[in-house]
Amino acid sequence: MESLHKPQLRPEEFRLINEFVSGEFGFILDESRAGFLSSKLAPRLTELRLETFSDYYAHLKFSPHFSEEHKKLLSLITNNETYFFREEAQLSVLNAHVLPELKEKKSRSQDKKIRIISAGCSSGEEVYTLAMILLESSHFLWDWDVCITGIDIDTEMIARAVSGIYSGRAFQTTPPHLIERYFSKCDEGYQVKSSLKRLTSFKVGNLLRQESFDSKDTADIIFCRNVFIYFSEDTTKKIVENFARVMGKDGHLFLGHSESISGASSRYLQVRYPGAIIYRKRD
Repeated sequence: MESLHKPQLRPEEFRLINEFVSGEFGFILDESRAGFLSSKLAPRLTELRLETFSDYYAHLKFSPHFSEEHKKLLSLITNNETYFFREEAQLSVLNAHVLPELKEKKSRSQDKKIRIISAGCSSGEEVYTLAMILLESSHFLWDWDVCITGIDIDTEMIARAVSGIYSGRAFQTTPPHLIERYFSKCDEGYQVKSSLKRLTSFKVGNLLRQESFDSKDTADIIFCRNVFIYFSEDTTKKIVENFARVMGKDGHLFLGHSESISGASSRYLQVRYPGAIIYRKRD
């Protein structure tokens, strides 16, 4: 008979799992999120037939299948809800100000290479949104070399991004004419067309590790929106320092509208636009 016992997450167990999550992924969970962590992990304990959260911690550390469990844990504690054309004010700044300035600067130096990174890209909607914006802007057609790279630590999310198949809420703010132009109907919903695939790529990577970024090319623009909410201040400092190392002169950093790195780094200048704040790398 199945046990009706509901495991309780004790403070010491929360500390151990929190330390593991921090060390492995760079995430830090505030004590106020103990209830959240318990509710997310309790069904997993049932599936694994474990009695306590201490048992689960031992499973994370010592199970022969620990790497698979790390991926499951990551998916459980992160919020991967996203959609196309999220936070439109920032995207308007990108289209109206940043891209024209970038084109002018690149044209003067005869450098027709554009590199954009979506850090913490989840299932890829942001990456494909940026590709649509670049194509619609007509700034970088013909002989421009454009690549938008999505990086995420979650292998399942990267697999979904590579497949490029979306439905439902993913399109909640997408203009219908763009769905028609850049997506094909399929059994599961809509699949991105080759016009977007040609400009985009995805890779599994940890933002804390410099090797996750391509050292061959400098980034002109980095999007890292609604990602730092998971990180401690020290971790945020390390990540924005990594961004600065891979970002070119006067590179732009886009964060979530409620996020700030003013206290985390002096490597960036805060630039205010109508409805949005963007960070420009200092040189």
